[in-house]
Amino acid sequence: MAKKKEVVIVDEELTPTVLKTIKEKKGSVIWLIIIFAIFVAVVIYLPDITVYIDEYLNPEVTTPVVPSTPDNSDDDTDDTDTEVVKYELVQGLQIVEGDISLSNFSITDNQISFAITNNGTEMLDFSELNYFLELYNANNMLLQRIMIADALVSAGSTTNVTYDLTDTNVSTVSFLEITEEGYPSHTLTPDENGNATLTCVKNYETVNYLLNDNKVYSIEDVFVVSATDANYSTLYSSYQALASTYNTIGGIDSTVTVENNVLTFRTDINLSTVTEGSFNNIIYYPRDTDAKVMSFELEANGYTCN
Repeated sequence: MAKKKEVVIVDEELTPTVLKTIKEKKGSVIWLIIIFAIFVAVVIYLPDITVYIDEYLNPEVTTPVVPSTPDNSDDDTDDTDTEVVKYELVQGLQIVEGDISLSNFSITDNQISFAITNNGTEMLDFSELNYFLELYNANNMLLQRIMIADALVSAGSTTNVTYDLTDTNVSTVSFLEITEEGYPSHTLTPDENGNATLTCVKNYETVNYLLNDNKVYSIEDVFVVSATDANYSTLYSSYQALASTYNTIGGIDSTVTVENNVLTFRTDINLSTVTEGSFNNIIYYPRDTDAKVMSFELEANGYTCN
């Protein structure tokens, strides 16, 4: 059994009895000051600390800014542009495009001549194709565009062709296929009924394409030659022969007249009744052909259209 501690009561005048003496340490006071300072600092900077903790726990997702790409959807075309390959017009020039080869280029007396070779196994009828020869001067300016539409080349053979030039200062040439979709638009101003006329002129000839909604429905082909012209007699005989041939075709009316010393050879083509393909002439186009086709192709055949 634990021994109890005996309490001794001193019978003396009342005096303070010290049960325990606590000795104060200087370090405790310093720590108290530091804690108080920290508390004050927390109170002062609590708003900033709260924002920092919130940003740390809930970071904001930032979407990177991507530079915008220009929208070229309205560009041409059409259109992805195809680079035109140009060749220096020098001796020995040969241009190869698929089974077609052009060579022996020559410019003489305001005309350009060259040979077309068919390296394929089938006949090439250029009237059914859309091949053009473009001519440029030394400043890279387009002088003339020639549509090769009158050549018929058998497989493995060569044909020579010649075309008139509007300018003989040819430095480079290109040979390319241009589809009707690639022709530039040519819209004429119609009257109140939607009718208009496309007129193409070359030498003695004037061709009028009667249009409705910019599409052809009839053709008027007129040659006019003065009696004083050096070719009058030859042309008169040729026109009479052609008129006789044309009048055998349904939908075509052709006449030759001489009035006031002027020879007029006129051929009217009703595209509603003529049989397509029965009239073999460069100025002929089927009904509803758009004006841009006649304009582009005839200008590439030496006509001036408006």
